[in-house]
Amino acid sequence: MNRLNGLACYLSGPIDFAENRGCRWRNDLEPFLQKKNVRVFNPLKHTFYGTQDLDTHKRPRMEKLLQEGRYEELRGEMKLLNHWDLRSVDISSFLIVNYDIKIFTCGTHEEIFNANKQMKPVLLMIGDNRKKMPKWMYGRFPPDHMFESWELLKNYLTTIDSDPDYTLSTADLKRWLFFDGPHMQ
Repeated sequence: MNRLNGLACYLSGPIDFAENRGCRWRNDLEPFLQKKNVRVFNPLKHTFYGTQDLDTHKRPRMEKLLQEGRYEELRGEMKLLNHWDLRSVDISSFLIVNYDIKIFTCGTHEEIFNANKQMKPVLLMIGDNRKKMPKWMYGRFPPDHMFESWELLKNYLTTIDSDPDYTLSTADLKRWLFFDGPHMQ
């Protein structure tokens, strides 16, 4: 069926205070999604004016600006990065989020709440924190879009993508938009 064919996914989650800036889980998911012909927006691999320079130039420069107290310059750098990340959310069909309640984050919250306002699927990898999640999150996101492992999240996406007998749940029907239905023929 390949329902995910041609959709786009943004990989949201902590960067500043995350181990390895959150590279590991993003690098694991990218090939999985690309095999399903999903375009992946990885905030660690944004291309700025033809160069992928986030890790080699931008991030170290922003850290230096912070340490030197050059806050207005840092603001200018971050505004561009904020714009790219939020624009990536806007043009994505769904988000996959590494939501670790132990890691302080700001951008992740803005990204997922923007996507939620747009009624996009926001798939949260929460680990074993289901009962520790902020209750607010249960009011904003369907519990069946919260996953205890990457394997469960990938299985869900595989089912959505290729199981012809899968019946979309109420939460799924309100959020997933597939452009291969009878209305497109």
